[in-house]
Amino acid sequence: MSESFNSLPSFSDQAVSYAGQSSAYTEAVNSARFVKGFGIAALVYALSTVLGMAILSGGIGVGVGLFIFRYDTGNYYRYLGIAMIVLSIAGGLLPFGFFLGPLILSCAVLWKGVQVLRVLSKEGREDKDWPATRKRAILGSVASGFGTGITVILLLLSIVGALLMAAGKLQRIE
Repeated sequence: MSESFNSLPSFSDQAVSYAGQSSAYTEAVNSARFVKGFGIAALVYALSTVLGMAILSGGIGVGVGLFIFRYDTGNYYRYLGIAMIVLSIAGGLLPFGFFLGPLILSCAVLWKGVQVLRVLSKEGREDKDWPATRKRAILGSVASGFGTGITVILLLLSIVGALLMAAGKLQRIE
C-alpha cells in the first residue's frame, strides 16, 4: 500500500543515452529539453507579473514548482522546485515578493542553458541531435533571459515608484 517516494516516475524518464558520447554530452542533451520548456514558462511567468496578475502568477509559480520538483530525480530540480513553491507562496506576503518567483526561475533556467551551451560548444558536434539540442538550449536561454530582464526592470521600476511615493513626489492613482 505505501509507495516509496523515489518509485514515482519522473517526467524525464524519457532521457536518452548516447553510445560513444560522454556523460556530460548526454546530460546536456537531456537538460536542453528542460531549458527550452521552462525557459518559455519563465517568460510567461514574468509576463504575468507585467499584467499585474499577482494571484495568477503565484498560482503559476506553485504549479511550475511542483512540475519541476517531479521533473527529474536530480537535486537541482528538487531544490529549484521547492524554491519556486516557497517563493510563490511567500511572494504575496513580502513587499515586492511576487517578483522573486519569476526572477529565480528565469535565472535558474538561464544558468542551466549556459551550462548546456558550454558543453555543446566542446563536444557532440558529430551527433545528429546536436543541432536540435543547440536550438533548444538557445531558445530556452533567450526566453529565460528576456524573463530575467522583464522581471528586473519591473522590480526596479516598482522600487523607484515606492521611493517616489514615500518622498511625496508621486501620488497613487485610484
